[in-house]
Amino acid sequence: MLNDIYLDGGLYPMNTITATAVTLTDAYHYVYCNCTSNVITVNLPAVSTVARRLFVIKKIDSTGNAVTIDGSGAETIDGATTKTISSQYSVTAIQAGATEWHIVN
Repeated sequence: MLNDIYLDGGLYPMNTITATAVTLTDAYHYVYCNCTSNVITVNLPAVSTVARRLFVIKKIDSTGNAVTIDGSGAETIDGATTKTISSQYSVTAIQAGATEWHIVN
């Protein structure tokens, strides 16, 4: 873990990911993806397990390797099965809805 962010009375973890795949849990909130060595797939948990949870996912490197955010099973992200982040410093804030994920930025 890099550090934690204190916001609105809560302490939120900041994590840097370099592995090819990670499944987000309650241990994640701010996720920095360093794709210098490989592409990264960020797997979202089932929305039913993380009601209204917000994840902030950011690509921090300048390589051509992309970050792919993937919904759990058949769950979608604003109607799509995945969301791709390909530019350095691009950010996607994504929140669990009732049955799917919603991009909120």
